[in-house]
Amino acid sequence: MLQKSYRKGLLFVAISAVAWSTAGLFIRVLPLDAWTILFWRSLFAAVFLAIYLVVDGPRHSLRPTGRGITVAASLALALLAFIPACQLTSIANVAALYGTTPVFTAIMGWLWLGEKIRPATLLAIVMMAAGICVLVWGTDLDSDLIGNALAFVMTFMTAFVAVCMRRYREESLLASVCAANVLVSMVSLCFAAPLSPGLRPLVYLALFGLVQVGLAFAFYSAGARRVPASQASLIGALETPLAPFWVWLAFGETPSLSTLVGGGIITASTVGYLLAMAGLAARP
Repeated sequence: MLQKSYRKGLLFVAISAVAWSTAGLFIRVLPLDAWTILFWRSLFAAVFLAIYLVVDGPRHSLRPTGRGITVAASLALALLAFIPACQLTSIANVAALYGTTPVFTAIMGWLWLGEKIRPATLLAIVMMAAGICVLVWGTDLDSDLIGNALAFVMTFMTAFVAVCMRRYREESLLASVCAANVLVSMVSLCFAAPLSPGLRPLVYLALFGLVQVGLAFAFYSAGARRVPASQASLIGALETPLAPFWVWLAFGETPSLSTLVGGGIITASTVGYLLAMAGLAARP
């Protein structure tokens, strides 16, 4: 029973990574500024998550708790830091710093939860780090200190939320994710132009909130309760190489050689790790 639950957790986290990787697709088709996109995406995500929480019933606690408020505030901070980080430093720097999320998750999982870091997990993290280095190789890395600091805040808070979902796996924290998106939408409203989208952009924004946030967090929340935090974060790294792949598939934007090689290393190491862990779970 535990082995089946573990394999299901691996699958759920992998699905969430695929859902997260669609962000580039939606941003590519939306002729809106970043804050307006963030406002509508978070608003639609909060609505979809609220509907899911009501329909799914009593498995999800809707009462605010200290841990739930902590998760909501941490996730909101991570989501809000992303936009100004991309504006104040290079995208390559943001991607490179965010790629270290599995490292922080593994360390926090070890210190806080006492989860052992398997040699296979450590090897996969090293391989993934190598892929990220190749991914940003040759990219202009001129950066600003504040931008890098915000990217670090986003990375650390994302890792912290992943560990919290594992630590409090006996309860659903989707209500906290919903609250985080409400908070992000309220803050983004101060900088957004909420009345600018037409009907078609609103449809895309609704899909953006449903797929890239709502479904992604629903699957990740279900999967993170079944597998160690370091493994869940590592599988989530599939988002990095998949994002340019979808844009290439939909719009024909050819990725650079470094993106192809680095993304290939990340994908191969993560898929290999998934297969290895699933094989171990299948053993009696």
